[in-house]
Amino acid sequence: MLYNDKKRFLDFYLKSLNEYGDDPRSLHWIDEKSQNTRFEIFASLVNFADKSVLDVGCGFGDLFTFFLSRDIPVAYTGIDIIPEFIAQAKEKLPGINFKVEDIFSIDEEYDYVVACGALNFNVTDSKNYYFSMIKKMFECSKIGLLFNMLNNAEQKTDETYFSYNIEEVRAYCQTLTKNVTIISDYIPWDFTVYMSKE
Repeated sequence: MLYNDKKRFLDFYLKSLNEYGDDPRSLHWIDEKSQNTRFEIFASLVNFADKSVLDVGCGFGDLFTFFLSRDIPVAYTGIDIIPEFIAQAKEKLPGINFKVEDIFSIDEEYDYVVACGALNFNVTDSKNYYFSMIKKMFECSKIGLLFNMLNNAEQKTDETYFSYNIEEVRAYCQTLTKNVTIISDYIPWDFTVYMSKE
């Protein structure tokens, strides 16, 4: 991510954090239900139990909290480029592995890599940047990658958010694996992609 994009990104989220604190609205979710709806979709696609999970753009570690609430045991690692989010996550969930890290600096492999709401902020050359993120995340996964994006049929790209054509995303993902599942019937402006190596 270019310096100016990263500065815009940090300013955008820190403004929300200062306003809302430890709250899904700081991460620009409508509310906790909206956030959990996306987590439920992930959990409906794969069995996370007893697997290692890398959560890219983990925010406050809410995906791990979701796993706890569903009694799903995982070896969890959360990464985010916003230090204040990671500090909040560590305070809320002591002993859990949270790191200020960018996906492109990750060398380890995990059973599953997930990214919830992490591919939507409009940056320079957004499509190519986020497609390169998809490739890197998939390379870091042993079993598969799950992520969601904004559907441009319902949510238009603007100065803040970048939205995608579902079939264009599918076509790109199929250059990496033929095992691609897309779900788009849960929230009109959102869709979820599961890329499997199995």
